Amino acid sequence: MTISFDLVDRPWIPVVAGGESVRVGLRELFVRAVEFDDLVLPVPPAASGLWRILYAITARVTGLDAVTGLRWRERQEQLLDCGAFVASDVDAYFARYQGRFDLFDPIRPWMQDPRLAVECPKSSGVNKLVFDRPAGNTQVWFGHHTDAGAVAVAAGEAAWYLIAQLYYGASGRCSSREVGGQKFANSNAGPLRGAMSYHPLGENLFESLVVGVPRRASGQDEGPDLCPWERDELPDPLGVPWSASGPCGALTGRARHAVLLVPDATGEAVTDAYVTWAWRLPSPEQVDPYVVRRQNKEGGWYQLPADGSRALWRDVDALLGGNTEVTAHRPDIMIAAVDLELGGRVRAYGFDQDGQAKDRQWFTAVTPPVLGWLRERDPVTANGVALLTRSAERTGRRMGAALRQAWRDVANVRDRDGPWARAGEAYYWARAEAVFWECVREGQFTEGGRAFARLGHEAIDYAADGEASPPRMVRAVQTAHRLLSAPTPAKKGSTP
Repeated sequence: MTISFDLVDRPWIPVVAGGESVRVGLRELFVRAVEFDDLVLPVPPAASGLWRILYAITARVTGLDAVTGLRWRERQEQLLDCGAFVASDVDAYFARYQGRFDLFDPIRPWMQDPRLAVECPKSSGVNKLVFDRPAGNTQVWFGHHTDAGAVAVAAGEAAWYLIAQLYYGASGRCSSREVGGQKFANSNAGPLRGAMSYHPLGENLFESLVVGVPRRASGQDEGPDLCPWERDELPDPLGVPWSASGPCGALTGRARHAVLLVPDATGEAVTDAYVTWAWRLPSPEQVDPYVVRRQNKEGGWYQLPADGSRALWRDVDALLGGNTEVTAHRPDIMIAAVDLELGGRVRAYGFDQDGQAKDRQWFTAVTPPVLGWLRERDPVTANGVALLTRSAERTGRRMGAALRQAWRDVANVRDRDGPWARAGEAYYWARAEAVFWECVREGQFTEGGRAFARLGHEAIDYAADGEASPPRMVRAVQTAHRLLSAPTPAKKGSTP
């Protein structure tokens, strides 16, 4: 019996249409994309990676991968006017790579390395594959799974976690793999580990896919721009990692992990997995078009990290390109959205992780329609949003510092923060978002500073409530209010 799970036609991708969720295969997703509103994959790191894979396939079936410059923009606009993918083009692409999307193909399983069954002396276990399960001695997330009694995962869902591992996998210790007489048991982090990812949304899934395709970046090498499943050869783990000569390879071929799924006898579930290193040499540096990059004090750039305690609105300014307080580079895909004059929303995915094995929290959120506020289209709003964000952040920092100092004065200590700052910050940030969006709607960008200041004073009173009746407490609270109200010292070289 041939074991197979072909991702082209087997339903595994959750999409939503008219409020109802269904699962579809890749072919149906593209042929009926205009009927679907959005992806609703419930594992954000898998959804983030899947969008990149779908963008690459979109570029192939539409010909966006074959044009550059003005012709690329004209082609994108033609597609949006057409309103749907051409079914025959979709069929032709999947026919060309027939078998390459089979999750359990014995020769070329999709996005996997079949050699791991021989090169790894021991498997990693299915719990290692599934991010929200504990493996080994790691923390429990959503269920009490053990390696001794590992529960199989449905094949379609295993594909989700395969994608998540390739994009967000951990660095450090992994299953041992021996290649060419050299054995290693450590890997580098996946290209998106711990990062935020932002994706412009259209009116339906078709539009979202077309507007999300990045153009070939200037300076990229000429040559074949191939996805892993389009290559005839398997990678050389000890050789030079694949270079990306265009967007398709850059979106799908930067994984630092090698994975192999082990199916059950029916091919409907995965019972085991190998998760190990894919390359020993560093990959060529690539800029991901869906991440915000910030500059550190040394002048280097890093991807905006995901923070489960930080609300999405606090980084909207970085998407719009206004005059931000921090040196930042918005996602390149936002710049591409300027010419299309989109006014839609942005989907954000985050996975709060450290560089190694600690996975804290994943999340997803959608902005209101903000693409019409991009700096090139509405500089007043883009710069106003940046001003509001600076005001909110500045007030939040000063309020927290004031409460820490006030509590230290009361407790007569210097090296502890006390409970007031945590309580005040929780109160402030839980309410600051409503203030922010109200100011944006009303266009009250300069008045926002006063609104956030009022909220900061409320937070001080809330944090000290019930403790401020003794004179010493009263004086401490008054000190906190005074510190928050004091003028902010101007930074050297800053302009008013």
